[in-house]
Amino acid sequence: MRSTLDRADLSTRARIRDSALRLFPSEGFAATTIRALATDAGVSPALVVHHFGSKDGLREECDRYVVAKFRETKLAAMEEGNVVNPAFAAAAFQVSQPLMRYFSWALTRGHSAADELFDEMVREGLEITGVAVDRGMLKDSPDIRTRTVVQMAMMLGMIGFHDHIERNTGIDPLTSEGIAHLTPSILEIFSGLFEEESLAALEKTYRDGAAELRPPG
Repeated sequence: MRSTLDRADLSTRARIRDSALRLFPSEGFAATTIRALATDAGVSPALVVHHFGSKDGLREECDRYVVAKFRETKLAAMEEGNVVNPAFAAAAFQVSQPLMRYFSWALTRGHSAADELFDEMVREGLEITGVAVDRGMLKDSPDIRTRTVVQMAMMLGMIGFHDHIERNTGIDPLTSEGIAHLTPSILEIFSGLFEEESLAALEKTYRDGAAELRPPG
């Protein structure tokens, strides 16, 4: 896999977009000027405006690109049978590290666009989950939407809290080495943290509680 920021053969539009993916999280959206973006991308400010109209237009392009890359990576993993392969996950994170850092910033910036970005990721996640279930790669669920939303939030939580994870473990989850180290723990959690007896008791507690909350009639 090759890096998103390998600029040798990138178009002008792509160079500007990649500069924004890097500068918006590191410098902040308000502090990143059109001129700074242009300088980083090696183009004129007029070209930035020509391609995207404004910084908001460029941010929207970055959001769309991140969602598209998420979809592309997940589908490639399914096609190659590498959904739970730590080596594939590590390589994918190495390629997408700038995107993950952008995503972490986007989800915590307190902007309505963060809501739109998360909702779009959920839509993509639902479609990809449907493909995985059809192929026998994932279990089906009586409430596939809720499961997907919670799973997406948990996954993105790791991205949003990457600084805290690194501070407490010494592992950066936004690097290929980091995801390779964390994969066994992630798989342990998702493959079953509870013993069967405990899990059965938890499920019974949930069913009983849900029955009590259900309106009569």
